[in-house]
Amino acid sequence: MATIAQINKFISELGPIAQKAYRDLGKVLPSVCIGMACVECGYGTAGSVKYHSYFGQKVGTGKTATRYWDGTFFTSKTSEEYTVGTHTVIKAAFRSYTSLEQATYNYYELLNTSLYKRVKAGADYKTQMQQIKACGYMTSSTEVNSVIAIIERYNLTKYDPASVVVSHESNNPYLAPKELLKNGSKGSGVKWLQYELNKQGFSLKIDGIFGPATENAVRQFQNASMLVCDGIVGQKTIAALIE
Repeated sequence: MATIAQINKFISELGPIAQKAYRDLGKVLPSVCIGMACVECGYGTAGSVKYHSYFGQKVGTGKTATRYWDGTFFTSKTSEEYTVGTHTVIKAAFRSYTSLEQATYNYYELLNTSLYKRVKAGADYKTQMQQIKACGYMTSSTEVNSVIAIIERYNLTKYDPASVVVSHESNNPYLAPKELLKNGSKGSGVKWLQYELNKQGFSLKIDGIFGPATENAVRQFQNASMLVCDGIVGQKTIAALIE
């Protein structure tokens, strides 16, 4: 686990690089870039860092986003979550780099390809994370929420351009619950909850029934948001969902 000193050092090193890459290549907010790197390489403490692999970028076909990658790679075991809650260990080829800057520029290059055309410039960090997940960057069911929590905990939006306005307005068509929600709850309040969780990157059926799938999503969101992970939706969880 990274220490506070290691976390601050990594963020302070990557921050200006992410800002420069954003100015040169655009679209993905620096806060998103930094937050994803923090998760993917454990704030610069993971073993992959010796290959300057900070974003967990796989080789893929080897033909996409090659301006800032020279074709070198390393192989390593990695855990993939193709089905929520089920982790499969595989051996994969990952891109290696000569520096943090090169890795960052290749990250931006990749996310500006047609593979990530659903990631929209001008969107806020929460929306961009959901879009990146939808495009298949990661299989983890918790990474979107983990990155969002890191962005907010370390105030990473300070690296974003001042022109970006983060909107927390909700288009949720359901009424927010006024009572505690838990496994077994039903009604419009549960539909509100399922709608908000889906905005966080989950894929729940909006049926107004608080069952095991909804409880699992609540617990994952609470864990990523550093809340008490009890699967019960009270005011603190509701406030975190609409921040």
